[in-house]
Amino acid sequence: MPESHDLMPPLQLQDIQPGLIVRVDTEVLRLRGDSRTNAQATATEDRAVTGVHDFLVLLVDAATREVLALPLFPRSAPGSAPLDDTLRTGPAQWLAAPVYYSRWQHWQVPLDALVAASTPDEGARRAYATGNADVLRDLANWASRNRCAFRAA
Repeated sequence: MPESHDLMPPLQLQDIQPGLIVRVDTEVLRLRGDSRTNAQATATEDRAVTGVHDFLVLLVDAATREVLALPLFPRSAPGSAPLDDTLRTGPAQWLAAPVYYSRWQHWQVPLDALVAASTPDEGARRAYATGNADVLRDLANWASRNRCAFRAA
């Protein structure tokens, strides 16, 4: 367990911006009931991530007060792609490990839900493509290509 002084301060609304990586407890999001995902779900399987998971904030919509975010993964899977290492910033241990995203899973999360569901993270804040709206928009555009509609998470 990391020392308490090694943990970042809790996420605040003013911290949320495109490119931010946030560690999120998806069970908190589900209990709140106001987040949506376009992850595939069938009668026998739900592909939406569960538990504590890292998310990349792609877009922040001030009008709806929500973000569009992608869960991140340590391994490749069908339909996934790696993040460009040259656009990643943050602690060395995060920069050294491979990171993938799924083209077929996006989440729409209210800003206050993201703050409520965020969990402590070690070291400095992590980010991807900060200040590069085109890269983040390209990742967000996969949501419109998904054959699955957004639904309650």
